Amino acid sequence: MGIDHIDSADRVSFQLFALDEQWTRRQWIALGGLAVASACGRKKGSGYAGYALIATSGDETVAVVDLRAFQLLDPIAVGAPPSAVITNDARTHGYVLTPGNGSVHVVDANLEVVRSRKLADEISEIRLTSDGRRVIALSRVAHELMEADATTLRVLRRHKLSGEPFSLDLSVADAAGPYAAVSTGDGGTVELFELRTGARRNMQMPGRIGAVRFRADGQRLLVADLENRGLTALTAPGLERIADLPLAMQPENLCFNSDAGQLFVSGEGMDGVAIVFPYNPLVVEQTVLAGRDPGVMACSQQPAFLFVGSNSGSDVCILNIDTRKVIGLVDVGQRPTYITTTPDSQYVLVLDDQAGTLAVIRIPAIRVDPAIVRSKSGASLFTMLQVGDRPVHAAVVSWNV
Repeated sequence: MGIDHIDSADRVSFQLFALDEQWTRRQWIALGGLAVASACGRKKGSGYAGYALIATSGDETVAVVDLRAFQLLDPIAVGAPPSAVITNDARTHGYVLTPGNGSVHVVDANLEVVRSRKLADEISEIRLTSDGRRVIALSRVAHELMEADATTLRVLRRHKLSGEPFSLDLSVADAAGPYAAVSTGDGGTVELFELRTGARRNMQMPGRIGAVRFRADGQRLLVADLENRGLTALTAPGLERIADLPLAMQPENLCFNSDAGQLFVSGEGMDGVAIVFPYNPLVVEQTVLAGRDPGVMACSQQPAFLFVGSNSGSDVCILNIDTRKVIGLVDVGQRPTYITTTPDSQYVLVLDDQAGTLAVIRIPAIRVDPAIVRSKSGASLFTMLQVGDRPVHAAVVSWNV
């Protein structure tokens, strides 16, 4: 198809990727905005009936974006710099962590802080059990795991850890669980806690470890082996070592797809993403080139896309999970540092903690076309908002309707 036959939206998208190398990033983004405006003239997104709650770690507030109008609303004061926001399954409440004062704050769908409580002098990470009943928190300073009631935030139990915690994951609450798994990083210890009884088990790895992730059925625990650049599979809850899987890259970022049947791994050592099947046998099904210096990742459910941010660049690479093909590359400002998607798989939310921005990609507007893929222009920005100082984490809550 010649350029004379490209419609207005496609023409702007084509020009965006034919720019002279002397153009500045600001000009790139400005022209990208023209592509979005033109594309939206053909088919506008309806937005998502909810809010993005964004932890801006350079402020003492949570930024709020109305995802139906894509407008920045008044921030929510939490009294200290926040580092994380998580939600319950119904997305009616957000739980905000302010690590420096060891506190958790509950925000309801009316965007009001309805409860705050200090759990410890310092907290590094929080998670919510799948039944929504307990908040699980880690303290790196006190070497402690805490269980708190999700409604009152009252601490129910404290567990002393063998060393400084690095990563936390929770299994699904069922007849045998839920379990909490903790890695101690340089200490190389994996610790597993049965949250109903307080029972615990330990397993010592031979070197430095990273993230831990439960398989969807809770019967396997995958451990990032940073010492040997691989993944180790342990039984749960027995913590018996059953498989070691070498990788082409350091397993720094782990991301399951929507049904947790595939695990995507990125990190230093290769400009690609390893696609791991976490069942028997544990195997790398394929390693796919995915942009430059792949880092943070997120998946949409339908369509099944993987969004991969560059660690050293300013783009997000889009991979079609079903075909294993790269279908787009989107410039999002400076450096994508956190990615998530809306629950309806309509929008990708990309944070840049250096620029203080939220970039939005509209998933239905991504065009899967071989000609477009060759020019790397299969997608463009839907919008971009300045949200505050050092946005580092985000979660989506639903409107109170």
